[in-house]
Amino acid sequence: MARLTYELSFKGAASETLAVAFEGCRVRTDHGITIVRSEVADQAALQGLLSRVHALGLELLDLRLVVEPDESDSWAIPSTDPLDP
Repeated sequence: MARLTYELSFKGAASETLAVAFEGCRVRTDHGITIVRSEVADQAALQGLLSRVHALGLELLDLRLVVEPDESDSWAIPSTDPLDP
């Protein structure tokens, strides 16, 4: 099964100490919101990330699957229809 990439965002700027809590993840802060991007192997790993956010007392704002299509995805092939936006 392919690993999926998720982004979690929460209120506040992550300190170095807080960023360490998300070791193995990409952490960035922009305009007072911290975004953690991580590849997860399964739903249990995703629940682990969410549990970490909860355990740290952070306010979760958003969770989203990051879709990174590859050539094998038929929907990722650009349309040749000139009317398609």
